[in-house]
Amino acid sequence: MHSLEQMYSCLTLFSDLNWSEVIKEYESLSPDLTFPEYLQQKCLEGDCPPYLYELAFYEMARSHVESLKLELPQKPGLYLNPSLVFLNFDFDVKKMLEEASQGQIHVYEKSHILCLFRNKKNQVHATEITHKDLELLQKLENGPLFDCDFDLKADHDQKLIDLGIIINSINP
Repeated sequence: MHSLEQMYSCLTLFSDLNWSEVIKEYESLSPDLTFPEYLQQKCLEGDCPPYLYELAFYEMARSHVESLKLELPQKPGLYLNPSLVFLNFDFDVKKMLEEASQGQIHVYEKSHILCLFRNKKNQVHATEITHKDLELLQKLENGPLFDCDFDLKADHDQKLIDLGIIINSINP
């Protein structure tokens, strides 16, 4: 089994990919192109359904997050989790993969932002976030904030801390 086929094995659940042909064509292309980008290009050419490249981007992002070790900050403050990966999707790949693991293959269209990260227990977690969440997270992009800059009592803000998207080293 080729490493691409192993890493993106979920794709065979949602298509009838001929892996030997796909791998041969992919390897003949530019070395700067990732496999999900290759599938996205194939979709633009009409040779691949769009949910396949979203599944591939999800698998690539999940693999990346799995390979990270979450290092918690030592100085007090509120930090953006350094393992965060944001994916802007038109398909509900998380639900599709959950159902596929139970033998049900369905494609669900759903425009949303999926966030993958390692939580404090060092487990990979995927959750949908809103544009309001993104606005709040942008405040943390340039470094830590402190409780006077942040509303720790707000349910919305606390939800992001509880999930592990924001790391609170003020009141851990």
